[in-house]
Amino acid sequence: MMEMTKSALIREIILENFMSYQYARIPFKPGLNLVCGPNGAGKSSILLGLAVALGQTYTERSRRLGDLIRRGEDLGRVSVVFDNSSYDGKRPIPSINSDTLVLSRYLNRDGTYWHEANNRTVMKGEVLRLLGRLSINPDNMIIIMHQNMIDVFGAIDARERLKLVEEAVGIREYRERILEACEKLSHTLSEEESIRSLLEKAQETLRYWEGEYGRFQRKRELGERKRELELEYAWAKCIRQEEAVENLRGKLDGLRAELQEIEGELNESSKRGEELEAKLKELEFGLDASYQRLITHERAHAETEARAKLIESFNTSLRSSVGTGLEKLLEDLSTELERAKEGMKEADAKAKEVKSELVGVKGKLEKTREAHVNSRVHTAVLGFRRELFERDISSAQSELRRARRELEGLEQEARQVGERIETQRKPQEVLDDLKLTNMQLASLADVSPDVERMYLSYKGTLKELEAKAEVAAANRQRALDELELRKQKWSSELSKLMQEVRGSYQEILKRVNASGDINLANAHDIEEAGLELLVGFRGSEPQVLNAYTQSGGERTTALMCFLLALQQRIQSPIRAVDEFETHLDPRNREAILQGIVEFMKGEGTQYIVITPGQLINVKGVLNVITVQNTAGVSRVKVAA
Repeated sequence: MMEMTKSALIREIILENFMSYQYARIPFKPGLNLVCGPNGAGKSSILLGLAVALGQTYTERSRRLGDLIRRGEDLGRVSVVFDNSSYDGKRPIPSINSDTLVLSRYLNRDGTYWHEANNRTVMKGEVLRLLGRLSINPDNMIIIMHQNMIDVFGAIDARERLKLVEEAVGIREYRERILEACEKLSHTLSEEESIRSLLEKAQETLRYWEGEYGRFQRKRELGERKRELELEYAWAKCIRQEEAVENLRGKLDGLRAELQEIEGELNESSKRGEELEAKLKELEFGLDASYQRLITHERAHAETEARAKLIESFNTSLRSSVGTGLEKLLEDLSTELERAKEGMKEADAKAKEVKSELVGVKGKLEKTREAHVNSRVHTAVLGFRRELFERDISSAQSELRRARRELEGLEQEARQVGERIETQRKPQEVLDDLKLTNMQLASLADVSPDVERMYLSYKGTLKELEAKAEVAAANRQRALDELELRKQKWSSELSKLMQEVRGSYQEILKRVNASGDINLANAHDIEEAGLELLVGFRGSEPQVLNAYTQSGGERTTALMCFLLALQQRIQSPIRAVDEFETHLDPRNREAILQGIVEFMKGEGTQYIVITPGQLINVKGVLNVITVQNTAGVSRVKVAA
């Protein structure tokens, strides 16, 4: 609320073709303005015109605005002239550079209407904003209380009564701040609940994607394992083929080494055979020579034996026929015979020697021949073995060439798979693992490649929601703290108000021989908090004001006492009440009227009190307006 050194009070109300008024200008002064006159004179029409000009909702709901136009006319107008003159260089409404603010409302018989501010058409919202700057709320019955509305104020719910009081005394903002804080808290709670709901859904969704991501990771691991196994399998085949090539090379080297040994043996066997063959020839030659010598010796033996037999026969023959003269010959023959025998013996001995030698040569010859045969057989076997080894070597060379070509192909395939790796496993072992991995991958074929993106997306979303949840929780706590602080402020301001008004209320009640109190029910719950008035007359215990406990006059008296006690705290510079004395006895009416005159003073405020009764012992009232109705036309007169 803007602080002003001077309030914008009403200078006059102008009624044109409004109800019983053709044209009337009703002037008002600061302080108390009493409007009096008989019933039906048109007093209440003045207050109704003020309310219509200010755009009061109550008047619009209670009747058709077209019905307020004077009978026989099609257009009516009500205007309120506010004093906007400057004081100490400041105007009550700085935005209007004029000493007056004229708010007018035009009423058309067809039900249409419009507002003007200083002859400029404005919307109703702008009118209410201008009044808001002046702390005037025409819809608050404490500010403008029409006829019989005091009974309404007493009968309304205690919660609504408290709201009207809060607004009238200018502490409604504390309630509004609490409500704003509540709305903010509600919004914060709703936002937090929404975030938590989204968080739960995101967590649930993330759990699903976590499972899928686990399968995706497993699939990726298996895919990597498959690539590793394929690489291992490719190089395992190469390694095994390299081993096969190496084995073949070793085998070929072994065959060549054995062939070389065989060829060496074959060479040696050939040389041995040649040696044996030469020795065999030599032995055969020696055998032939021995045979020749044996023949010679046997021939010599035979010749010598024949000669010996001839000599012996000749000797025998000579001995029988020859005399002594032949003895010498016989001795010679005997000698020759002895020689022959000796020769025979010698030939026989030599023949035996030759035979013995021949036996030895034959033995050597047989052995040599056997050795020669064996040597030839061995040579033939070695030759056959050489041929076999040569064939094996040729076959091994062909196999090695094929193995090398296969190795080159496997290496080329393996390099296409990846860089060389070493493995000790057999290709079949790797292949078995690869088949198992492919089976496991087949079971994960339904895993989408977008799983990781979805998982990371929901994971990021979850982190964002968790961060938002933390922020929402912090906002909730701040909103709760703010709400609690505002409640404390509201409660503190309300307590001060109750304390101030309670004393005045009780003092005013004493004037009408009554006692009472003001009670703030449900003070800790702004939604349920309400203002209860307690009153007791003629020494009775104060009771809560209601239609069942007090009479109509007692309720009106208590309510007027409360309103009088409240006047010092009301923020609006203008207040109006119509026929407060309804149900009041003359004594209480006089006491209340005196209270009105006493409490409703001051240059900064303006009070409009409408009463049909006579003014008795009323002093200090600066502006008394009388209303008369003549021939259906209401007229006003200002009396000092």
